[in-house]
Amino acid sequence: MDSGMISKIQKAKRYAEEPQRVTFRSFSVSFAGDHSSYAVSYDQGVWTCECEFFKQRGICSHTMALERLLEPMLSTVQPEPQVQE
Repeated sequence: MDSGMISKIQKAKRYAEEPQRVTFRSFSVSFAGDHSSYAVSYDQGVWTCECEFFKQRGICSHTMALERLLEPMLSTVQPEPQVQE
């Protein structure tokens, strides 16, 4: 393995230990709940889930679990600046 690749691997390990470097803007996942799997998405600070509880309350155990799991990477989410023409 060349020295350039070794330094990139070392850098990747350091980055992985610093989750505050990452800010999620949007993503979607399949969440395996106790009774079924649900599509959960996050876009610019807004959660959605296809489960019935989320449809009624706007929050659910699936979105709350992902918030807990990803908190360091979601806490600094800023909306994209709007480009004025």
